[in-house]
Amino acid sequence: MGNLSKNFSLYEFRCPCCGAVVDPDLIEALQKLRDLIGLPINITSGYRCKKHNREIGGTKGSYHLKGKAADIYVTNLHPTKLYEKAKEIEAFKNGGIGIYLDEGFIHVDVRGYKARWARVNGIYISIDAYKWISKKEKGKSL
Repeated sequence: MGNLSKNFSLYEFRCPCCGAVVDPDLIEALQKLRDLIGLPINITSGYRCKKHNREIGGTKGSYHLKGKAADIYVTNLHPTKLYEKAKEIEAFKNGGIGIYLDEGFIHVDVRGYKARWARVNGIYISIDAYKWISKKEKGKSL
């Protein structure tokens, strides 16, 4: 089905203005996540060149610039559930996972060290702060 793995193709990760660079570790981790959840994963952003990253307001040191990150969502799977499933994949467990609840996706990357965050109302906060806010305001936890 895909030319990078069983379910993923290079075109899904391309920068809109210049092509794609994708780390094989990212593809392997995404394929493991896909196999775990048994549902298609939609890539909303993969590789970004510096120009495109700047245009969309990406961070200066974004792992998207290195082909090591993807923003993803799964139809009919809440981002917090996808976040929990991503933590089960070793490369993401030891990489970056961010929740963008307002936008309905999560960010995953294979940076090689653990990083967790959430963006709420346009503000980046730690995942622990997000859990506390969610529990207090909604009576729920991740």
